[in-house]
Amino acid sequence: MPVLTAAPTHSSTVSSSRILIGKISALRTKVLMVAVLTGTAMAVAVGVEMLALAMFMDWWLDLPRWIRALMLFAQLAILGFILWRMVIVPIIRQPSDDELALMVEKARPEFKSRLIASVQLTRPGALGPNDSASMVEAMVEQTEAVAAPQDFTTIVSTERLQRIGILAASMLVLGLAGFFYGQAVTFGLLKRVFLSNTPVPRKTRVFVIDADKVVGRGDNVRLEAFVKGIVPATGKLVVRHRSRREQQYALEQDRAIKEKFGRTLENVQDTFTYQIRLNDGVSPWHQVQTVPRPTVATIVCDQEFPAYTELKPVRRSLGDLSLLAGSTLKVQAAATKELQSAAIRLSGIEGELPMALSASNINGQFTVPAKGLNGFSIYMVDTGGMESRDSAVYRVEIIPDKVPLVRLTYPERKEELVTRQALMIIGMDVSDDFKISKLRLRYKADTLDNGADKTLDLDLGGQQPQKLRRRFEWNLRDFKPLLAEGTRIEYWIEAEDNNNATGPGTGFSERQYLKVVSVEEKRADLLNRAGDYLGSISDVAADQEKLNRTLGQIIREKTGITR
Repeated sequence: MPVLTAAPTHSSTVSSSRILIGKISALRTKVLMVAVLTGTAMAVAVGVEMLALAMFMDWWLDLPRWIRALMLFAQLAILGFILWRMVIVPIIRQPSDDELALMVEKARPEFKSRLIASVQLTRPGALGPNDSASMVEAMVEQTEAVAAPQDFTTIVSTERLQRIGILAASMLVLGLAGFFYGQAVTFGLLKRVFLSNTPVPRKTRVFVIDADKVVGRGDNVRLEAFVKGIVPATGKLVVRHRSRREQQYALEQDRAIKEKFGRTLENVQDTFTYQIRLNDGVSPWHQVQTVPRPTVATIVCDQEFPAYTELKPVRRSLGDLSLLAGSTLKVQAAATKELQSAAIRLSGIEGELPMALSASNINGQFTVPAKGLNGFSIYMVDTGGMESRDSAVYRVEIIPDKVPLVRLTYPERKEELVTRQALMIIGMDVSDDFKISKLRLRYKADTLDNGADKTLDLDLGGQQPQKLRRRFEWNLRDFKPLLAEGTRIEYWIEAEDNNNATGPGTGFSERQYLKVVSVEEKRADLLNRAGDYLGSISDVAADQEKLNRTLGQIIREKTGITR
């Protein structure tokens, strides 16, 4: 039986046409270029339009930053979408040779499917074992003959590219022209598009002074602004309350500074926002926040007397702050709000003394001066920085420590004659509201050290009495040398109290005089004084006798008795 053998099979291939590949590649390049340029032009046109619209809206409405941020995000999203769909996707997903061949055959019917067949059948493995390679080669040659005189790139329409390109170029030129023409405004608006805090450019630019405020409830608030550019004659203040109710007030132009406008709102009770409008300039909305000021809820005062008085502390009512000078007044108060600091402010003298803060109270103290103080108030700052204002002033009356009262009881005459060796008796009464610590005899003689003051300390025996009555013997023979006759001595008593806080206080007696005379002159003076005493006695006796007669006469008349 004969053996049958299979005939060998061969897969034949046909080389691809360089002419066709080159023309299809050129077509791909043009398709990609037109797509990219069209997408870029579209992005430019849309971007310029959106940018101009955003700048116009911001100029018109003075948009807050968060709205500008949303608009910028939307613009970037739209531009990103355009670039993705019209630029990036065509680059990533470029058309295949088959798609390009079909595009050519659709535009050039003379190929009659030979172009797509030439592309597909010249790929490796495209022909089967029973396919004729020679027929494919013949078809490729015919296709090359048809394609050789043709430019495949001409089938790509650039009409849309031209329209969009012209639109993009026009928008760009107009945008740049307008941008540089109005650069006084557009530069600032462009910065604001990219979220700058630059104010919206206006013919009149408004700059609010101390824009956001925190004021005490019931206070007056002054709202002011400067303008640059065109200065209007008038303007208005728009106030928006939390209830959404709006009020408008005319702005007052400063007489000295024409660029300055303002308005005072009195007795502000609630938080509000405001806007200042001058010409085309509009300020951002600012806020005036009202908060209650800290005040004193309760206050207690205790007086501590100076140590030298040996008096116990006493509580004082606010209506009876009559305080001894040198005393310490301790103040304990409670505030209506939580505080960060507090101080006692003295009225009548310069002084502010810090107070200690505790959980519920504030404590402080001050020493009562000898004079000048007429009251005190409590200054407070709460934890939000709000200060107390128009605090009550508590009146203080200073009671001074009286100086000792000194009175000479002897000699009675204003001027006394003495001899050079006389023993002068000086009697005195001294009293003080607390204690007497020192007692001195002060004198000056016109023949001694050119009349300089001299002091002679008087011994109190280690005591500090509140009152004393004393006689002091001043021995003139102790002067060495003895005083010359004719010397005139001026003397007085000086007492000092124990006030070591605002004193010491010093009291003085009246000044009396001594005149040093000879023994004969003193004797004559004594005789004259004795005569005066006797004459006084005779006058008294005569007056008594006359009084008796007159009294007897009256009695007889009343009783009807006659002699």
